[in-house]
Amino acid sequence: MKSFAALALLAVVLSCRLDTFFRGSGSGAPPVAGPPAALRFTDQPQTTHARKTLPPVRVAVRDDQGNVVAGFGGVVALTIDSDTGGVSLGDTTTVAAANGIATFRHLRIDKAGAGYRLVASAPGTALAPVKSQAFAILPPLTGNITVTTTTAGSNLPSGYTVTVDDSISQPIGINAVVTFVGLAAGSHVVTLAGVTSACVIDGANPDTVSVSGGETAQASFDITCAAPPPPPPPPPPPPPTATTGSNLPAGYTVTLENGQSGTIGANDSVTATGIAVGDHTVTLGGVPANCTVASPNPQAVTVTVGATAQASFMISCSATGP
Repeated sequence: MKSFAALALLAVVLSCRLDTFFRGSGSGAPPVAGPPAALRFTDQPQTTHARKTLPPVRVAVRDDQGNVVAGFGGVVALTIDSDTGGVSLGDTTTVAAANGIATFRHLRIDKAGAGYRLVASAPGTALAPVKSQAFAILPPLTGNITVTTTTAGSNLPSGYTVTVDDSISQPIGINAVVTFVGLAAGSHVVTLAGVTSACVIDGANPDTVSVSGGETAQASFDITCAAPPPPPPPPPPPPPTATTGSNLPAGYTVTLENGQSGTIGANDSVTATGIAVGDHTVTLGGVPANCTVASPNPQAVTVTVGATAQASFMISCSATGP
C-alpha cells in the first residue's frame, strides 16, 4: 500500500508539471481580432506651434473587444472638428492603414488657437467617426534676418533698398547691415533694389533664406561697381572755309570788325589769337564772281574765356566762260 501511494503522488506531481509546460506561464497565444468595430486614437494630437508639423498622429481600427484589427488596410481620413474649423490641416489628411493602424506624419495647422479636435473616419465603412482629445496650437515661432551689403569699385551709389517677401523694406547703405525681426519661421525671399547700371551683384538676387524659430538667418550681397566709359570725342569742326566746284580761287580774306584781317585758302583754316572776350563779326572777302558763299557772310561769333569760337564759310564755285 505504501509503495502504491508514493507512485500515485508522483503521477499527480508529474501531471501538474506537464500541464504547466504545455500551457506556458499563463500569457496565452495572441488573441485573434474580430471584424472592425471602432476607430480609436492611439497617438493623440499634441500641442504644437502654428506652421510646424504635428508629431505623428495614429488611429487604430479595433474589434468589439478592443483588439487591433491587423488585417484592416483601408483608408482612414482626418478632418478638423467643425467646432474649431475654418483652418487647413495640411495636404496629407488621408492615408491607408498598415496592420490596422493609420499614421499621419504631415499634419500642420497655420492658425494659433485652443480647443482644436481632430475627427477620424474610415470612408466606405460603417465605422463611426471618432474625435481626438482637445489640443492647442501656439503662435508661430519667429526669427530674424540680417542683411549685409559689401560694395567695391568706383562710381558707387549712395545706397540701396532691401525688401523681404515683397512686403517689408528698409534702406541700407552700400557697406552696411540691417536686421528684420519677428519673421515667421520658414523660407523668405530677400531682394536688393537700387543697384545702378554701373554695378553688378555677385550672387543671387533675390535670395531665398530659411528662418528658424529663435534664430537669425543671414543674407549677404556683394556688389562691384565700375566707372562708365568716357563719351566718344566730338567730331572735329568743319574747316572755316570749304570750297567746292571748279575754277576755285587761290584764297580769300577774312576780316574782323575791328579791322584785323588775314588770308585763308579755299579749303583752309586760320586762327586769330588774342581776341577780346565778347561778340564779334567775321567777314569773308575776296570771293570771285563765279563763287557763291552759302553761309551767312558776315557771321556773328561769341568769344568766351579760354575757348575758341568758330566761324565757317561754305563756298560753291562754277566754271567761268570758255
